[in-house]
Amino acid sequence: MIKKNLLLVTLFLSMNIYAQTQRIEVLGMVCAFCAQGIEKSFSSDENIKDVFVNLENYFVVIESRDGKSIDEKYITTIITDAGYDVQKIEIVSDSVSEIREKYGAN
Repeated sequence: MIKKNLLLVTLFLSMNIYAQTQRIEVLGMVCAFCAQGIEKSFSSDENIKDVFVNLENYFVVIESRDGKSIDEKYITTIITDAGYDVQKIEIVSDSVSEIREKYGAN
């Protein structure tokens, strides 16, 4: 039993070591200027490794640096301070570069 609990704790702690990618559905984002402002806000954070904004599908994807996490309240504040609404935030398994590639962006 102790070995099983130790294994579970080790597994749980190791999950936080790697980068985390979050997909944020954003309402009200309609132009390149909107996308640029949101991207700049997230890119200036030292805990964020990469950002991708998709205007056509109204979402932003951010990837944290290894071992870091980005709080949902912080994400919501950045988006709402820029004048938009957050509809949904979810953790996804793909990296920002993989998502960028899926949507044909450079």
